[in-house]
Amino acid sequence: MTNPMQMMIQMMQSGANPMQYLQNMAGQNPQAVAMMRLIQGKTPEQLHTIAANMARERGTSLDEVARQMGMKLPK
Repeated sequence: MTNPMQMMIQMMQSGANPMQYLQNMAGQNPQAVAMMRLIQGKTPEQLHTIAANMARERGTSLDEVARQMGMKLPK
């Protein structure tokens, strides 16, 4: 079974919109429902802040998380 985070990363790297995947998954997973509520209606800047805060809470940085995923964040 594929890790949902890996699927999201693959979709983002391919240019696909991961929102469709999240919407499908949300009906089956309470954590996904909570995540959808968290991100809906947010600006890119707000989403960046949320992601940076989540990374910091886990003792890392958003840049480090992106690097581990093979991604480069825009500056």
